[in-house]
Amino acid sequence: MFCVIQKIKNKRKNPFGAYKELKVSETTFTINGVMRTKYGYSYGDERFERPVTDAYKISIHKSFREGGQVKKRQWVICTIGYYTMIEYWVGDCVRSSELRKKLEEIGITEGQLWDMVNEKLAPIEAKILEEFQTSEEYKVKIEHDQILKDHLANKEEFEAIYGRDTYDYCYDIFGELRNPDYLERLKVDRQQQEEYKERSYQYSKESNYDYSYSSSQSIISINFTDEDKKRLKSIYKALSLKFHPDIAKDDGETMKLINKLKDSWGI
Repeated sequence: MFCVIQKIKNKRKNPFGAYKELKVSETTFTINGVMRTKYGYSYGDERFERPVTDAYKISIHKSFREGGQVKKRQWVICTIGYYTMIEYWVGDCVRSSELRKKLEEIGITEGQLWDMVNEKLAPIEAKILEEFQTSEEYKVKIEHDQILKDHLANKEEFEAIYGRDTYDYCYDIFGELRNPDYLERLKVDRQQQEEYKERSYQYSKESNYDYSYSSSQSIISINFTDEDKKRLKSIYKALSLKFHPDIAKDDGETMKLINKLKDSWGI
């Protein structure tokens, strides 16, 4: 049993070459009476031509004896085009239901099949890829992919600072600033937020209350004034009288919680 790969010619050229142009798109709409423009991207109409019409017919051949005679049988697995081989794995070009049927007839597993196919196909794939990487289509596609990658990285970094769904209202796909006024507004808003946080921090730091958290006991401790503590003692006594286990006739868990409050109150 062995794999045979036969080079043939397709009647039609592959029409799905990479797009030649990556361009900025604009979407303008109104939110709460304010007109805003969001910058996205699209591809131009023109694609690269794909002149190579080579294709590769993959089949499995098997010899066997029947009635004292040697017979041969073959199963065509698939036919894969030159450019398809660059973009897809050969197994993606085969219907699973048809493949299962052929594997049963051949008497091998899917893993055994692809081992045989890859042994013959790998050198062909390597040669095709090497040829394709010298083409203008490949160079432009790599350039477009890098632009998109940089765009996503810049967007993620920007929105980590200024918030979700903000970058595309300032910059386009090429990183060009399109709306400096909106960017300035974002900076002002962020500055105000930072100032508010700082004021809140200073207020809590300078206020009468000092909050701390005990991870081991999960108790919030607060520093109270002497007048506060007098009131809290009255509250503690009232709760103790009501929820003492001898009076409440319970398991004492409520009283334990009250005592924790007493400790956190510092009374």
